[in-house]
Amino acid sequence: MSAPGPDLRILQANERTLLAWVRTGLTLMAFGFVVARLIVWLRIEHPEQDGSAIGAWLGIAVAAVGTACHVVGALRFVSARRAILDGRSIEPGAAAPVAIALAVTLAGVVGVAYLAFTAG
Repeated sequence: MSAPGPDLRILQANERTLLAWVRTGLTLMAFGFVVARLIVWLRIEHPEQDGSAIGAWLGIAVAAVGTACHVVGALRFVSARRAILDGRSIEPGAAAPVAIALAVTLAGVVGVAYLAFTAG
């Protein structure tokens, strides 16, 4: 008789968590591209204001955070999968998700400040 393997529901939950990281990363990357391209439209509408560099860099930063989500999600998935298969407890760190949350918050603050600056 062989020993029972890991609970498949736990492995599937780990995969769903990875997919959530991927969805979040794709959303942030798409939003970053939209922000960067929106600057072109703003330049046409308001040629007297030259804030295009800030907007472009903000878009690039948001897309980079989206890319970081993929890396963090993949690393956490592999780590958790190994722990599940080895029968160890999973102790994921909070540093990477908190860093990503802070980066998204910072991008939001910069975006709001940019909109306030260019509005009037």
